[in-house]
Amino acid sequence: MKYMEELKRKTVESITVRQLRGFSVIDHEKGEIPTLHPRKINVIAGCNGSFKTTFLEALTVALSIISPNVYNVRSTFTLASTLRMDSLWHYFLAKGGMDISLNEYRITHASLDDLFKVRPIQPLQDLALPNGFKLTKDDKVIRILRIDIAQNSVLSIQDITPDEIKRLPNYRFVAFSIPNPISVDFINSFLSSVSFASVKDILKKLLNLELVGMKPDEFGRPNIVVTENENDVEIQLLGSGFASLILLTLASSNDIVIYDNIENHLHPQLMFKAIELMKESNSQWFITTQSMEFLDYLLTETDGVNVMVYEFMRRGNSIHIKQIEGSYAKELSQELSEDLRGAC
Repeated sequence: MKYMEELKRKTVESITVRQLRGFSVIDHEKGEIPTLHPRKINVIAGCNGSFKTTFLEALTVALSIISPNVYNVRSTFTLASTLRMDSLWHYFLAKGGMDISLNEYRITHASLDDLFKVRPIQPLQDLALPNGFKLTKDDKVIRILRIDIAQNSVLSIQDITPDEIKRLPNYRFVAFSIPNPISVDFINSFLSSVSFASVKDILKKLLNLELVGMKPDEFGRPNIVVTENENDVEIQLLGSGFASLILLTLASSNDIVIYDNIENHLHPQLMFKAIELMKESNSQWFITTQSMEFLDYLLTETDGVNVMVYEFMRRGNSIHIKQIEGSYAKELSQELSEDLRGAC
């Protein structure tokens, strides 16, 4: 695909979703297991309770266990907990059951036999049985991620097939939603996941702000700071909308950005700025929205080019997904609007 060449970064070209939290997943039109074909901008829409955020969580786990930086998984999962605001979200995602493939790699819930092959990184009390995930390719187990619950979650990783580990794609990605307040843990984890130098120009263009970088406050806590009217300002003091857009801009230094409820805190003017960022960045985007206004703006500003919309629908004990090319999505605006307005 042309846009894949333009990105010049590692992207996800196909996603097969079989199970999310124990619910089977079905292609709404074909009645079979869905294989999604992501574009540059991928929008997940649907009613509340249709597993939109669960899909982002599953994608986050899949990218984490595939990537060589899985050993930085604590920072990755600290950021990703803002999707659900639950520090143990990954444990319960595994416990519920997950089965998803990214390109040629498959990520599933690991059995107890699999998990007991992994030695915990620290001594544990027997508070709960472990849960976790395994990575396979052509039915060959490559890596296991074990999650134990002690006072907090303990993440232990075992590489099973060293030769395959060397061939894993080096995805650079970040998954988050804007936290309120922006905590020290979030800042520390976020700083390890982004590059300041590569986004200074686009931030200047979008918001006319100079990016200073990380600067501790008088208590030694790290903050992300910009220059406004010749004054250094912590981004959270600019307001939640500007802070969100600055974090999104920094996130775009990655190959892939996963972001929940992109419209949060953004008035229309900043929604247009966020769309401009997604169009001009070299990143691939996976975002959820419950805003028909944002989706309308996006499809208008892009003409639907390099945009894919995934409509998630809850149908009994299964999740249905309808895959809609951006160029066609505007024609289905009434149907999408009903879902986004909660008329499900």
